[in-house]
Amino acid sequence: MKVRSAKILTLAPSQSAFRTASAALEEMGNYCAISKKAQAPAAGKKVLWVRTAAGPVIGFGHLRRTLILARMLRSSVMPLFLLDSGDRWSQEQVQRDRFGYEVFEPGKPWLNHTSPSAILIDTRQEQGLAWLLAEARRRAVPVVSIHDLGLVPLASDFVIDGSIRPFAGGFSPEGTNYCAGLSYLVLDPDYASCRRRAKRIRREIGKVVINLGGGDSGRYFRKVLEGLRWTGLSLDVVGVPGFARWGQEELARECWHPLRFRWAGQGESIAELVSRADLAITAGGLAAYEALCVGTPLCALSYDRPQRMTVKALAEAGLCLDLGYGKSLSPSRLSSQYCRLAENHELRRKLASRGRRTIDGHGARRVSRILRRILMKRATEGARAKSR
Repeated sequence: MKVRSAKILTLAPSQSAFRTASAALEEMGNYCAISKKAQAPAAGKKVLWVRTAAGPVIGFGHLRRTLILARMLRSSVMPLFLLDSGDRWSQEQVQRDRFGYEVFEPGKPWLNHTSPSAILIDTRQEQGLAWLLAEARRRAVPVVSIHDLGLVPLASDFVIDGSIRPFAGGFSPEGTNYCAGLSYLVLDPDYASCRRRAKRIRREIGKVVINLGGGDSGRYFRKVLEGLRWTGLSLDVVGVPGFARWGQEELARECWHPLRFRWAGQGESIAELVSRADLAITAGGLAAYEALCVGTPLCALSYDRPQRMTVKALAEAGLCLDLGYGKSLSPSRLSSQYCRLAENHELRRKLASRGRRTIDGHGARRVSRILRRILMKRATEGARAKSR
């Protein structure tokens, strides 16, 4: 579908597209992003700047996506993360994955020894993005941005929205290429690996996994556990603790009988836990899509309006049961929805089948392929310019 001169691409897995940076936004101010001493890239590696952010309020999905892509590209690309000075969550995770980062400081000079071949943006933090785009255009550095539901629209050269309702706000600036739809949903490749196994939907629910995101989800975990306890059933329940610390140890020490509740261990594969569960209860971010990918029947709650849009769309597509806003969720409602699924094996089977058909888990591979092509094209153009 073509809107004005923007290209909306809902490509099949074998297709891809690229467009070089166009001259725009030059009148906007100067950018920059480096305050710490940055290392020069290894010979032959192109630099990819990655602007992202994370935290209990904005969530951790943006950071998780960029780290997934950085891992897939690291053999031939040097990702350099641009992070806020107070964003300790992103800084810790980036360093844990052995990537470099610099403090994002709009208005500082652009350091040429780390000048990128392309820039990847995935954040809801809008401050400084106009400067980044302006300076990238002035230097003809292509910009790729990842969005959810068309939020925080940017006039990037390549816009990717892998959500259930891409570009819900009607964002379509001229001269921008789009990759839209769940084929471009960036998930950890472990989920695609788990998806290759046949999913068995047992007659009875025995294993439940709860993944309510990386932030301060304590009160929501409590509601979910209370709702499951109301059923009076002896269930194996595993919680994914997330990034923020909010009292996970205290919650685990409480008596949840007849539930057998524990937290996922540091070395455990979350993808394996979700894949082998009979039911997933998640928030409306990446965790919901992960459960769908591996075919685990899903109940999902919402933290905010964007998640509400996501969960509502998933429910309307017959992919999950909608628990509504987490702040309004009562243990009795969760217990009721659980019983609805527990008593209807056929419904669980259909939810599992639809989820696996809808999300194949290879979106990260497609997006990383786009980034590689952009970087290769940039390198080729640079070599031609030097030979003249």
